[in-house]
Amino acid sequence: MATHIRQYEAMFLLNAGYASGNWDAAKAEVEHIFHRANAEILHLKKWDERRLAYPVKGNKRGVYVLVFFKAEGPKIAGIERDAQLSENILRVLVIKAEHLALKDIEAMVPQQPIVEDHFGRHTSPRRSDRDRAPNAEAAEIVVDAIEDTVVDIADGK
Repeated sequence: MATHIRQYEAMFLLNAGYASGNWDAAKAEVEHIFHRANAEILHLKKWDERRLAYPVKGNKRGVYVLVFFKAEGPKIAGIERDAQLSENILRVLVIKAEHLALKDIEAMVPQQPIVEDHFGRHTSPRRSDRDRAPNAEAAEIVVDAIEDTVVDIADGK
């Protein structure tokens, strides 16, 4: 039975200490996983290092690596298994990417990270009007209402 070779996208999450300190070794480890599966790597890119939303295998930071490749469908399970057995690879996600052309793949760039404001809320760099602080006039109305309530309570009303 013939198997079809398809195009896939894989996102690896690597241990930040390992990948940032020795990128060549980390890249070689990812390439070795694809070599074992007889997959053809179309594009491999160090995506970004970020703080994780929650610890993954005790790590608070991770380096994302994006790989586009061609492989036979049954080989995907081997790629995922090899990634799970690696101590330096925290997670992997593989999806079909047949709809993407090589020029689109090479043009991809990471999204801007979400930042925390001084209240601890996560916001994107472009905040909408509803997220901005209220204007001075609205704040004055709220303060007046609070003062009136405090006076009413003090007078026993």
